[in-house]
Amino acid sequence: MDPSVNLRQEQQVDLVDANPTLSGSGSNSEVDAAGFSEEEGSGILAIPTAKLYSMNGAKRGKVLIFNQEKFVDGSYPPRTGTDKDVERLNHALPRLGFQKEDIKVHKNKSSGEINGIAKNLKNNADLEISDCLVVVILTHGEKNDMLMAKDKAYNLYEFIENFNPTTLKSMAGKPKLFIIQACRGEEVDHGVNLMAYSARDQVDSRTKICTYPEFPDLFVVQSSHHGHIAFRNEKGSWLIQDLCKAIESCDLETDSIYDILTETNDAISKRFSNADKKKQIASIFSTLTKKLYFKPST
Repeated sequence: MDPSVNLRQEQQVDLVDANPTLSGSGSNSEVDAAGFSEEEGSGILAIPTAKLYSMNGAKRGKVLIFNQEKFVDGSYPPRTGTDKDVERLNHALPRLGFQKEDIKVHKNKSSGEINGIAKNLKNNADLEISDCLVVVILTHGEKNDMLMAKDKAYNLYEFIENFNPTTLKSMAGKPKLFIIQACRGEEVDHGVNLMAYSARDQVDSRTKICTYPEFPDLFVVQSSHHGHIAFRNEKGSWLIQDLCKAIESCDLETDSIYDILTETNDAISKRFSNADKKKQIASIFSTLTKKLYFKPST
C-alpha cells in the first residue's frame, strides 16, 4: 500500500483497492436497424430503433460477479469486506428483475479464467432471451484501468472487447452494464469546501451519450475518478453498498439507470474516510443508445 495514503488495514478502517507498485502491462461491421436477426451469410447485425431498451424478455439477464479477495502477489493485501459487497448485490439485484439462479459469483479467479468465462458467454443460450447483461468486478486496481486477477493484471477495456456485438452476437443491441469496484491510481480526493444552498432553477442533467460503432450499449461504472483511489472497509465498499441502497429505494417505474447512479454518487459524495477524512466520487462512461429502465416485466 502507498504509505502516503496512511490507511491502516484493520476492521472499520476505510481501505483502498490499489497497489502503487503495479506497472500496467475489431472488426468492421455494418448495422441495419430493422430487427434482432442476423441476415444469413451477410455478417450484418440488425438492431431495433426504439427509444427505450426492451426489458420484456423471457429473462431479465445474466449477472457475473468476479470477486477477488486474495492475490498471489503478496504486495496486494486481502480485500477485507468484499464478501459483504457480494451479499448486498445478491440481495439488491433481484429487485431489478434478475433471478437468483442467474447471478453467478466467481471468486479469486486467474486472468485466464476470467477471460475464459467471458468468452464462453457466446455459448450461453439464455442470453438469446435475456434483456441485458451485468458484469461486476471487485478487486484491486491501478492507473490506466488495470485490474488485478488472482495472478496478474488485465486491462478493463481490453476485457470489455469480449462483449462487443460481433463477439457476443446474442447481446447485440442490448445493454451491458459493468460495475467496477477498484482503485484507478494513487491520487487522493481531498475534497473542497462549498457553501450549500437551495436552487429554484432546474438543472439540465441530460447526459451526452457517446457511441462507438463496435462498442455501443455499454454502461461502465467505476468507483472513483480517473487516477484516484477507492475506499472499502469491513462492511464493504462505498460504491457497492451505496449502489445497492439506491437500487432498493428507487422507483422502478420512473427511475432510469442514470437516476440510480446519480443517487449512488450523491450518497458516496457525503462519505469521508475515517482515517484521514478523504473523499471519493464514482465515474460513469456510457455508450447507451436508448433510455434504460428496469421496470417489472409485463
